[in-house]
Amino acid sequence: MIQKQYIVLLTILIGWATFISACQKANTTVSDKERPVVEAYLIPGNALQVKVYYQKYLDDTISYGYPVTGLKLNVSDGKNTISPIEKSAGVYIYSDKTFVKDNKTYSLTFAYNGNTITAQTTVPSKPIGFKGSAVKQYIPGFSFGSTPKTFNQVVFSWNNPNSDYFLMVFQDITSSPNPLNSGNTTAYKDSEVILGQAISYQTGPRTFTYLGNYNVLLYHINKEYSDALNSSGGTSLNLTNPATNVVNGLGVFTAMRADTVSLLVYQ
Repeated sequence: MIQKQYIVLLTILIGWATFISACQKANTTVSDKERPVVEAYLIPGNALQVKVYYQKYLDDTISYGYPVTGLKLNVSDGKNTISPIEKSAGVYIYSDKTFVKDNKTYSLTFAYNGNTITAQTTVPSKPIGFKGSAVKQYIPGFSFGSTPKTFNQVVFSWNNPNSDYFLMVFQDITSSPNPLNSGNTTAYKDSEVILGQAISYQTGPRTFTYLGNYNVLLYHINKEYSDALNSSGGTSLNLTNPATNVVNGLGVFTAMRADTVSLLVYQ
């Protein structure tokens, strides 16, 4: 399940990573020492992966800048320091899945174009008390001439005594997801909700576009990642000042922890 969660996060967050990699460099008078873009999401039970790639020009249409290869990255947990291996261009991996642990702080360091690039994050705790008010979500059908049936919300709740940040992902795990609307021709994709510092979330008539068995994942995320998510969807002012916790670079070096409940969506 943890591996599935990691894949889901990489998929839903690629839009933000593309935004970050497309930002900065509008001013071509900036020094040739462009800041590298870092992308890393540390999750206990998963191999540590760090992507590093070049900034993009704003008129570049590819999803990512070119990968930065040949780097020597160091990641420390305060006691042990490891050096991820470049498994593919710009993708550095440390395969020991026991290295990332709950509640530990990790620091990233590497040299690039004469600068020292650094970042730090702490693995948050697993969400506490995550539950749904029901295990099934009925979606009322609609037909002309009939009275629409009542939509009964499912309420998901969790404990948040410290006003921490959360993200929710709805993942249809049905082998062949069935569109709620027969006219829906768009390909299925998992959906996510940026929750901020909330303590609950309730479904609505537009929450689901597919029927089936869902994993509902609640991610406990850090403020640095919440800031990045919000800045990528903010005003045009953020195009040249995207939120980042990478010193001398862009992007995000962050960690997260999830809990999961099941939900059947039917009609």
